[in-house]
Amino acid sequence: MQPPTARRFGPVAFVGTLACLGVLPLAPEVYLFFGSHADLKYFAPIAYYELLISFLLLAPALFLPRFPARVWVILSGGAMALATLVVGFHAVCYGARWNLAAHTALMQTNHNQVGDFLVNFLSPAVVASMALLSAAFAGCIAANVAAEPPRWRVRIGLFAFGALASAHGIASSVRFGGTLTRRVAVSPTQSIRFVDSGYGKLHPLTFLAMIHFNYITTNRYFLRQYRDVGRHLRELDGARPVPGAAPPRLIVVVIGESSNRSHWSLYGHPRETTPRLDALAPQLQVFTDVISTCTSTVFSLGDMFSVRGEMIPSFPLFSQAGYATHWYSAQFNQGGADLLINSLVASCGEHVYLNGVYDENLERLVSRAAALPGRQLVFAHLFGSHVRYLDRYPRRFDRFKPADDGGPLRSSYDNTILYTDTVLADLIGILQRRHDSSCLLYVSDHAEDVLDSRPDKYLFRDETLATNPMYEVPFFAWFSPEYIRDNGAFVAKGVAAARNRRFQDRELYLEIMDLARLRHPLYDPRASLFSPDFVERVRRVGVMGRVYRGAPGVVKSAGIVSSR
Repeated sequence: MQPPTARRFGPVAFVGTLACLGVLPLAPEVYLFFGSHADLKYFAPIAYYELLISFLLLAPALFLPRFPARVWVILSGGAMALATLVVGFHAVCYGARWNLAAHTALMQTNHNQVGDFLVNFLSPAVVASMALLSAAFAGCIAANVAAEPPRWRVRIGLFAFGALASAHGIASSVRFGGTLTRRVAVSPTQSIRFVDSGYGKLHPLTFLAMIHFNYITTNRYFLRQYRDVGRHLRELDGARPVPGAAPPRLIVVVIGESSNRSHWSLYGHPRETTPRLDALAPQLQVFTDVISTCTSTVFSLGDMFSVRGEMIPSFPLFSQAGYATHWYSAQFNQGGADLLINSLVASCGEHVYLNGVYDENLERLVSRAAALPGRQLVFAHLFGSHVRYLDRYPRRFDRFKPADDGGPLRSSYDNTILYTDTVLADLIGILQRRHDSSCLLYVSDHAEDVLDSRPDKYLFRDETLATNPMYEVPFFAWFSPEYIRDNGAFVAKGVAAARNRRFQDRELYLEIMDLARLRHPLYDPRASLFSPDFVERVRRVGVMGRVYRGAPGVVKSAGIVSSR
């Protein structure tokens, strides 16, 4: 008697599971469609082109011999599953499509930050949806591998049907889609080649491939520019003091992380999140209407410290004018994953990364630099309010509790602001005790939407959603009495007069040049916030370049400075 053989699925299962594999990548778009209540006429072409690409990816399984066909289904189905899970997770968390900013964040992060992110976003519903999607892909792949393919005439008929259904889309892409790549301006004088992102590339797998190509292209350009700073040293030389001005001995520029000004009591937040800065408010110049250029630290820092958008680091402007430059960061130095930031700040005389410690550990470095002879320009990059919020402050700052209004997420975020308040006040205290001509400038790299736009939805930050709270950052300056004594007219007529101007923190080095009382041929008075010739410009945010029209913050009190 022959032993029973393992039961195999028939041709119907083969065709059905192959079709299911083709449809499953639509899951993120289906979620976005129902979540946004979009019109069907917008969803239909997206679904059509996703199915078209799925057909092209899976069609070889119809014609390959049985073993290679199984391998093809496992590899292509697995790749589609992984891409769909990545794009789907982003869609469920943000309610938005994957984009270059999200991809950059993924590529330039470490396992600790991934863990922090997952803790903030994972919920039973998210886990269940991802598990269900994974099980569906795994089941379809396993069933297809175990199924017998149909006869050749059936396979040819299926391919012919798919080819006819796809013909319109392929013809339209060839006729109206233009070239596969296009040039995108990345500076006033240079452009790079991007893969275009039409309907035909919204399939999770091809879309991720396209985004990754654009990420590599962008990275390569930025790295080349940053590393070629030596070629630009002559262009960056020649900064001279403003006639009659007295350059300060010490400038501290503090770059915050993910801080939303609407959560600062200095800007009117009902919780007392910045009590020490509130007490210092009469000494501060607080700016009410400043936004960041983007929601990514890497690109935000590039916009702040690159000369005229050409991705040339601006730090040599100051070092060649006699300032020793220091870059101190509480964040991680991730080596290859942080090449852009490392290359940007490489021209600073000193760079120290503390790799994830509390921000108060930067104070000793700033104090040490302040004690050095000569002029010092110190950049302190905080860990600030980076996710996971609970890990950004010592437990003694756990003032706002999960049971308070707003729940655990908002309370832990506000606790990060409370801690940042203490660190900033301590840094100001270091400068006060030195009795030098000194100043401190603070701005956050970007903000986050922590239940601000939607009390029921944590939107975090995303260039596709581009809500106002993701860009609205705190911005203030502090000046020592000695600085005001030497440059009182500038503080009163330049800085104080600019408190309510609309500003986007691109080319922040211009404001630092003003604080240092330096001039250079690259200095543009129309672009510097502190210049009387400043010209307000249209501020755009997000991948679509939406015009920002947010309301300015409400500051508790403003500093008063003599114009002597």
